[in-house]
Amino acid sequence: MLVVGGGGREHALVEALAGSPREPELFAAPGNPGIAGIATTVDIPADDLIGLRDFALENQIDMTVVGPEAPLVGGISECFWEAGLKVFGPSRPAARIEGSKVFAKEVMRNAGVPTAPFTAFDRQEAALAHLRARSEYPVVVKIDGSAAGKGVTVARSQDEAEEAVREAFSGRFGAAGERILIEEHIEGREASVFVITDGVDILPFLPAQDYKPIYDDDRGPNTGGMGAYSPIGWMEPQTYAAVLEEIIRPVLRQMSLIGATYSGLLYAGVMVTDEGPKALEFNCRFGDPETQVLLPRMGTDLLELILACGEENLVGREIAWSAEKAVCVVIASEGYPETSSSGDEISGLDEIPPGVYIYHAATQLGVDGNLQTAGGRVLNVVGTGVSVIEARARAYAAVERIHFPGMQYRTDIALEAMELEDI
Repeated sequence: MLVVGGGGREHALVEALAGSPREPELFAAPGNPGIAGIATTVDIPADDLIGLRDFALENQIDMTVVGPEAPLVGGISECFWEAGLKVFGPSRPAARIEGSKVFAKEVMRNAGVPTAPFTAFDRQEAALAHLRARSEYPVVVKIDGSAAGKGVTVARSQDEAEEAVREAFSGRFGAAGERILIEEHIEGREASVFVITDGVDILPFLPAQDYKPIYDDDRGPNTGGMGAYSPIGWMEPQTYAAVLEEIIRPVLRQMSLIGATYSGLLYAGVMVTDEGPKALEFNCRFGDPETQVLLPRMGTDLLELILACGEENLVGREIAWSAEKAVCVVIASEGYPETSSSGDEISGLDEIPPGVYIYHAATQLGVDGNLQTAGGRVLNVVGTGVSVIEARARAYAAVERIHFPGMQYRTDIALEAMELEDI
């Protein structure tokens, strides 16, 4: 098997696949120093579709699992399928559900999915005129394309919204920012919902909750994710059932109707409001860092599920889950998310206590073989335990053992969950 990508999500995927009774031979491209301990890493970038295809052909890869969205949006599935290779991931047309937020919102609207009203713009002047005609704030400003979680702004005032619009059209986000959408702000609790699907049947995971802003109390700019926990104690079973029946299934039916049948892992970001769950957005791959709190709790062979999806054999299958809780704290480099420091030496990873998983997200080896930072989100520290309190305590105890210059992390991950559990 080949896993495409080199972050914390891919480290968790490789580790889960390595635990399969089938004992697969694992490769990762490009991988990272953490992954290198359990799989053969290959120096091929995740966006080099031809290089990845040729490697898969030469090494007789039976199944490729794609971690990040960029290769999927770029058409890696078609590239592999045309060569007779199997891929766990959607087609390029189906991956547009993440590649274009405007496309995703149109799919939701046509499918009758509850979501926030929106307006799309491809000119800055029109977007600013729309904001000046509004009387109610906050609003949400999103660039159309993917920007690793950084292209979304919850604007509390007109000035803040106008600033977000100007930044979106400034060229900072490249082609991803050539079109934007402005949508109503929805109040509630946010959750991440994953399902494996072959386009018809679905196999749902338990929900997770992640934390996007860089600082405690959800302050500061959005990031790719600064932490997560699972399970979500505040989500009622009937609410989760509503997410599947009112959001996931209608979107899958609509995708099939427009000729973009979806197969692989579908990830819905939802907001649970007083009126019920509403869809925020969709992603075409495993979430990061939610994957890091879900896979350690998974009691079913992930490899078997991936193969079953490819064979359209999901009917009757269920995922078994450990009763343990999991809390992930992301340690980021100095300056993230605006800038990222690299080359800083990391220490403390040889002193990690039991019940803790360390997933490498942006690490590299220096010339002398020492472990260094390699940008943005550097490490994912996952604590597990019989309660959120125990899992959280283990995660933060491990974080305190780790050191590198300028490291930053949130101190409030799963705090609300712990308080609810304590009650």
